[in-house]
Amino acid sequence: MYYNAALVLEGGGMRGNYTAGVLDAFIANDIQFKCVIGVSAGALAGVNFVSKQFRRTFEVNCRYSKDKDYISFSRLLRKENFFNLEFLFADHGFEWHNFDERAYSRSETNFIPVATRLNDGKMVYFEKPIGQELEDALCASATLPFIAKPYQTSQGLCMDGGFSDSIPYDLAQKLGFNKIVVVRTQERSYRKKPTSRVMKELYLHEFKEYPDFAKAAITRPQVYNRSLNILDGLEELGEVYCIAPQEEVKVGRLERNPERISELYHVGFDDAIKAQSEMLTYLR
Repeated sequence: MYYNAALVLEGGGMRGNYTAGVLDAFIANDIQFKCVIGVSAGALAGVNFVSKQFRRTFEVNCRYSKDKDYISFSRLLRKENFFNLEFLFADHGFEWHNFDERAYSRSETNFIPVATRLNDGKMVYFEKPIGQELEDALCASATLPFIAKPYQTSQGLCMDGGFSDSIPYDLAQKLGFNKIVVVRTQERSYRKKPTSRVMKELYLHEFKEYPDFAKAAITRPQVYNRSLNILDGLEELGEVYCIAPQEEVKVGRLERNPERISELYHVGFDDAIKAQSEMLTYLR
C-alpha cells in the first residue's frame, strides 16, 4: 500500500541497523511512502528501502563489518576514511548485494538524503538524486568528523546531516506532509550530554576554516534535545507517529560485532511488526 506520507529516518552509525529492520518489515508488508527523508545511516538504509532491496543493509553490515576494504581503523593510518562508503556502491560480483539503481530510479517515492554544509553549518537536502549525485549525497550525509573527509556535493562541501538536523521531521512539514512516520535509533528517553571542553577544542581546531560548522557541531546536543522535546509533543498530539527502541541501545556508532548488529536488526523488525496496526490506523 502506497501512503501519501513522509518517512523520516534518524542516523546513528551502526545503530542504523535498527532502522534497517524496521524498513524490511515495511517491505515485507508492502508499506510504501510518498517521501523518504534520511540522515546519515538513515539515508543509507533508506535508499535500499526505496529500491526495495530486502535485507541489503543488514547483509552488507553483518557480512562485511570486519572487511578491511569497508570498515577499518587501519584505513585511518593510511589517511583514508574509516568507513569506505564507496564500497557500498561498487560492483563486487554475483555474490555481492549490488545496489539496484534502476529500481530506485523507477520508484515513485521521493528520496531525500540530508547533509550539513561546511561553509555555513546549515542543513542541505537532495531531492531524488541519481547517479553520481546520489552517491555523493549519501556519502556526505554519512561522513563523520575526525574519521572521514568532507564530501564535495552539488550543494557544496558537506558532512554528516545530523550536525544540522538529526531528525528532520520539520523538513517533512515544510514539504507539506501532515502524515509523518519517524524511525528513531535511540529509546525515547535518550538525550545527548553537552559537548565536552575537549571536543569543543577539537571541533574548533579541526574546522577552523569553517567556524559555522564547528559551532553547529558544538551546539548539536542542545539542538538535538530540543528537537526531541518538540517531537515528543507532536507524537502526543497524534501529529507524527514514532517507532523507537523500547530499551537502551547497546550497539555503538562504530560497532563491528555481527551478532550485536544482527540482534539490533531483528529488534527493529519485530518493533515494526508490533507497531504496524497502530501506525496504519494513523496513516489512514
